[in-house]
Amino acid sequence: MEDGGWEYPLALFLLLLIPLPFYLKHQYRIRRDFSAVSILGDSLRPSFLKQYATEIMGGLFLLCGILSVANFQYSVVWERDILESRWIMIVQDLSGSMNRPAAESGMTLGDVALSGVRSFIAMRHPDDLIGLIAFSSYAQLLSPPTPDRNILKEKLDLLTRRKDSPVFRELSAGGATNASYAVWLALSAFLMMLPEEQQTPYGELEDMRRSLTGKADPEVRVPEKLRESGFGRGMAIVLFTDGRIEANQNSADIRKGLPNFVNVVRLLRKLDVKLYLIVIGTAVAPEVRAAIHDRRAGDPAGQIFYMPRQLDPEKIERVYRKISDLEKNRLLVKYDQKRKETRRFFLWVAAVLLTVGLLLESRRM
Repeated sequence: MEDGGWEYPLALFLLLLIPLPFYLKHQYRIRRDFSAVSILGDSLRPSFLKQYATEIMGGLFLLCGILSVANFQYSVVWERDILESRWIMIVQDLSGSMNRPAAESGMTLGDVALSGVRSFIAMRHPDDLIGLIAFSSYAQLLSPPTPDRNILKEKLDLLTRRKDSPVFRELSAGGATNASYAVWLALSAFLMMLPEEQQTPYGELEDMRRSLTGKADPEVRVPEKLRESGFGRGMAIVLFTDGRIEANQNSADIRKGLPNFVNVVRLLRKLDVKLYLIVIGTAVAPEVRAAIHDRRAGDPAGQIFYMPRQLDPEKIERVYRKISDLEKNRLLVKYDQKRKETRRFFLWVAAVLLTVGLLLESRRM
């Protein structure tokens, strides 16, 4: 937004015409009152203010009227503190192995994991947008990022043994853990939330997804529109799994169209989207670990939390609390700018001048 300027600058040329009506009136008055004025002494002449008060008011009235038409506009800027809202996607492993016992309490890994997710959601600021994805052999978006905690509660209930929903039955029947595609789906959910003018065309997104398959690519390509928009700030993906996270770069994975996890991590790094992995044991391939903690590329792309097989709700809650601290809502300074105009001010002044001028004229009559 520009600092200021005239809305209709050509109207200012009308200022040159303001003297014209007063000049014509003065000429008419001279011709009409010449004989009478000539015989009056200077002592009987009215004062300058009485003689020209209405003309002065009329001139100011025309001046304000023209200025109101030209309408000078200016910008007002003020700052205010706001609490940044985060966009967080929860990516939950729901494969069959998650149904094995996790602790002496009789809870399964899935029970403990969902308990941690619920506690994490309760920790977050009400304005945070949180989404949910469940995966095993394939990934399914259950909820895009939303501030509605009731929706998240309903979707989490679908993943419990007690509910035995179709989603739970279908995903828990799978034994594989397609983690790389689940993370790609989480990123896609973020992309869908962008304003229409910032969204990347489907063709470019499909090309970007295909570029993630195959061997690790040190130069993962990012669409120019995403790079310029500052996409990714304040976004994070939290993935819980008990399966091994592989790079997915063999021929079978390529035929299936599975993204290489190393490329996914590098893409998230370039987009500034943080990735937090909660894994049971040490089931993360070395190349994936290296991609996440690659100091040569700058700050880590995220963090890996290794959990014991004998997992309980207290341990997983500590991990989610750590992630919540890492994704703390920052206090930001937002600058608001609004265009204001002077038209109303000059109209009010013109109305006052017209009223005063009419009153003076009526007293002279």
